[in-house]
Amino acid sequence: MEYPVTGRKLGYQYASAETEFNVWAPTRNHIEVALYDHPNALNRTLYTMTKLEDGVHTVKIPGDLHGNFYTYIIEHELEVTDPYGVSACANSLRTAVIDLKQTDPENFAHHAIPRGNQNCDAILYELHIKDFTGDQSSGVQHKGKFLGLTEKGSQLDGYVTGLDHLVDLGITHVHLMPINDYLSVDELSNAPDEYNWGYDPEHFNIPEGSYATNPNDPVTRVKELKLAIQALHEKGLKVILDVVYNHTFRGAQSNFNALVPNYYYRVTDDGIFSNGSGCGNEFASERPMARKFIIDSLCYWVREYKVDGFRFDLMALIDIDTIKIAISELKKINPEIMIYGEPWTGGLSLLPDIKRVYKGVQCNQCFSLFNDDFRNAIKGDNDGTGHGFIQGNKDAEHGVKVGILGSVPYDQAYIGFAMNPCETVNYFNAHDNLIIFDKISKSMSGNAYEDWIKMNKLCFNIMMLSQGIPFFHAGNEFLRSKKGNHNSYNAPLSINGINWQDKKNHYAFFLYVKDLIELRKTYGCFRLKDTEQIKNNIHFVDIEGPGHNAIVYTIHVDNEMAYDCLLIVHNAHYEIFKLSISDVLRSMCCELELDVTYKTTDVEIKQIFNESGLLHNPLVIPDVAKHVVGVNPYSSAIYTFKKLK
Repeated sequence: MEYPVTGRKLGYQYASAETEFNVWAPTRNHIEVALYDHPNALNRTLYTMTKLEDGVHTVKIPGDLHGNFYTYIIEHELEVTDPYGVSACANSLRTAVIDLKQTDPENFAHHAIPRGNQNCDAILYELHIKDFTGDQSSGVQHKGKFLGLTEKGSQLDGYVTGLDHLVDLGITHVHLMPINDYLSVDELSNAPDEYNWGYDPEHFNIPEGSYATNPNDPVTRVKELKLAIQALHEKGLKVILDVVYNHTFRGAQSNFNALVPNYYYRVTDDGIFSNGSGCGNEFASERPMARKFIIDSLCYWVREYKVDGFRFDLMALIDIDTIKIAISELKKINPEIMIYGEPWTGGLSLLPDIKRVYKGVQCNQCFSLFNDDFRNAIKGDNDGTGHGFIQGNKDAEHGVKVGILGSVPYDQAYIGFAMNPCETVNYFNAHDNLIIFDKISKSMSGNAYEDWIKMNKLCFNIMMLSQGIPFFHAGNEFLRSKKGNHNSYNAPLSINGINWQDKKNHYAFFLYVKDLIELRKTYGCFRLKDTEQIKNNIHFVDIEGPGHNAIVYTIHVDNEMAYDCLLIVHNAHYEIFKLSISDVLRSMCCELELDVTYKTTDVEIKQIFNESGLLHNPLVIPDVAKHVVGVNPYSSAIYTFKKLK
C-alpha cells in the first residue's frame, strides 16, 4: 500500500488565542480531539478534525488551552494519546497542551553550554536518575528525581555526593539512561521497588513522570528536567540522552499502531511483528513517516532541552540512512552533537543486513559505536566466569592491543573496525550485565579481595590510557556492586541504588580513578584524533621470554609537554613484571631521535604513575643502564622519557 507523506509539523502548535492539532493517519477516516480540563476529568469536549490529502487530520481550537489534556478518538472507538505529545498527566493516560515558554527556568534560553571539546576529549559517565540519588545516603532532598541532579552541597560524612561528585570526579559528559516517558512503573509511587531502567518507551518526547515532583502537573516534569540539564551545563558537563527508538513498550496496542495500523512497525506478510528488539516489536525507521518521527523527536530534544547528544539503544535496528539524515539535521542545530550507540540487535530482524548499523558502518559518518570486542578482551564474558586479559588470559592480549590503538587499521597485525579513534566507545561495563566488581569477584572467586581491587583498577587503566572515547557506569569509580544481579532492569533500590557509603569506604579507589581522568585530560597523547597520529606516535615494545602477561607500549608526547615520550606498562600477571630500561630504550631510538650509539646518560626517566595513582613527586629512575622496572601484579605504571642532549 502506498501511504502519502507530509512535511507538516505534527502534534500541537500552541498560541494563547488558539491551538492547532495535526496528526498523521492516512488510513483513518474520522478522528476527533478529546479535550479535558483535568487529568482525571470524566467530561470531555470533542472537536472533529478535517482530513487533508497528505493524510493529516487537523483542527484549530480557539482559546488558551495551556494546562488542558487531550487525546485522539479514532473512528468513534479508539482513544489514544498523541505520539508527538510533549507532556502528559501521570502514567501517560492523556497528553497535555502546555505553553513550553512557561517551562523554561530562569535564564535557560541563554545559559552557558560547554563547547569546544572534540569527541575524543569526552569522558562518558552513565547514570540512572533514581540510582544516583534514590538511596538515603545521597544526602539530597529530592531523592531519585530530576531535581536531585540540581542540588549542590550534598554529602555523606564529608564525602561529596550527587552533582558535586560529578564535578569532583572530572568526567565531561553525563549519559542519562532513558528519561523519556516509559510505562513500567507507577509514576505516582515513590516506593523503592517501583523501579525500571526505562527501555520500554511510551512517549518519546515527554519526560518520565516518576522523576518529577508532581507527575500530574504537565509543566513540572518538563521544567524540572530542564533545571537538571541547566545545572549540569553550568558545572561544565554536557548531557547525553539514552534513546530507544528501536521499539515501543506496546506494539499492536500502541498509539502509533492505532493511528496507522502496521505502518510504524516491521511486520511479516503473516501479520507477525518482527522482534529484533527482544521486546516484541521493532520500529520501522526506514519508512518515511517513521523516519520523520525519529528525526523530529531528536531535533526537538536538542532545540527545546539543549541536550548535547544521544546514545542509541540497539542501534543496528535503526537503518543507516535514518542515522545519516538525523546527524545531518542535528549538526545544523548543534555542530558539536555527539552520537553513539550499540552496534547489535536483540534478536532476528526484518531489516536487511545492508541497512543495519553494525561495526564498520560508522566509518567516517560522524558517529561512534560501543566496542564490545575491546570490552570482552579486557574482562572476558559478560556474566560468567570467563577470563579476559585482566584475569590473566594471555590469549586476550591481542584484542586489548587493538583497543589500545583505538581499533583503527594500524598495520597488518592490528586492525579494528574504526577509521579514526573517535568512532570507538571504550568500556568494560555498562548498566546491563554484571557490573565490573561483580564480574571480577565471580570470575576470580579464588583470589583475595585485594586482587579484585587491583583488577578493577587495571580495567580503568587500560580504558583510560587507550585511544577512543572512555565510558563507564556510575559507581564503578568506588567499586559499586549490584549483589551479583546481572540484569537489574526492574530490581529495587536495594540492588540498583548507589550507596554513597561505598565512596567513603573506597575513597582511595575513587581518588585513583580521579587521577586517571586528570592524567587523560593532561596528556593529549591519550586523545589522538586520527589514524596517522596513532601510527606515528604509538609503538608496542616486544617482550621476550615466557611467564608474563603484560602489555608495554610507548607514546610520543606533543611538544607542549616537558617530556618526549611515555612508557606504559599493564601487568595482568600474578607476579611482578620486570623490564630492563636499557632494552626499552633500544626500541625507542626513533621516538627519542637517539643515535644507536646513545648513552643512557642522554635520557632522563621518571615514574609518574603506579598502583597508588599519580605521583605528584615523580620518582627519578637512577642508573638507567642497569635499572629494571618492576610493575606489581594486576597493576600499571607510567614513565616519562626526556632526551637531555
